[in-house]
Amino acid sequence: MANRVYFFTGTGNSLRVARSIAGALDDCEVIAIHKGAASTVPESLERVGFVFPVYFWGLPGMAAEFLRGISLPEQGGTYYFAVATFGGIIGNALPQVKRLLADKGITLNYGGGVCSYRNAVVYYEMKQDVEAVTRKAEARAQKVVSAVVAKKKKRVGRGIKKIFQLNADNIAAFHAMALHYTISGDCVGCGLCASVCPAENILFQDGKPVFGDACEYCLACIQHCPKRAINDGDKTVTRGRYTHPNVTADMIACYYKSNNETHES
Repeated sequence: MANRVYFFTGTGNSLRVARSIAGALDDCEVIAIHKGAASTVPESLERVGFVFPVYFWGLPGMAAEFLRGISLPEQGGTYYFAVATFGGIIGNALPQVKRLLADKGITLNYGGGVCSYRNAVVYYEMKQDVEAVTRKAEARAQKVVSAVVAKKKKRVGRGIKKIFQLNADNIAAFHAMALHYTISGDCVGCGLCASVCPAENILFQDGKPVFGDACEYCLACIQHCPKRAINDGDKTVTRGRYTHPNVTADMIACYYKSNNETHES
């Protein structure tokens, strides 16, 4: 039977986990959560999973909206799982998925977490040892992969009410964040930032990126820019950058493109 894993990512941590899960299954499609992504799940899948980073102790806005709008068949024997990648506290991310699926009559069979590189560059410097953190994250991910392959069940709690509200309040403010971004003279107009933007929030005028008001604050544009030309005001100018060492910008962009072509065909 076929399987499907949906992912949302900025720097590639969640895509890496999604690909690891898919690689351990015989027949598994990996689908990106992004603007325009198809939101209908076919019947008779053996496993359906969602992999995403934690934003303000909960789900990224686009991931939450995707789960609210997704069309799911009756659960039957389908095994549903969710995996959160996080740098500090996992918070209510998994309880949010549990609630959103329950609203559709679906039981979340397994919820797991993979502590990964902390990469919210707008809030702090990138000081962790990438190699050491990646090695530990890969080991944690393999435990999650084994659990999903074996269809293990792991209970997810109800979450904390105050954290639900904190997540909602912060996510609501994200859309306008990119309006404060600055572009330095180092920009070469390569277009990579637009290719990794899940919200299609970046257009080009006179060879330079222009940001709209639909930002998801995933920071993909800032982190992947090969010239470090994109910054959030002056907060990130002197800070390092991080992307998962096994996930390239082109890899992320290919998922967005291929998923759009599948949806359009």
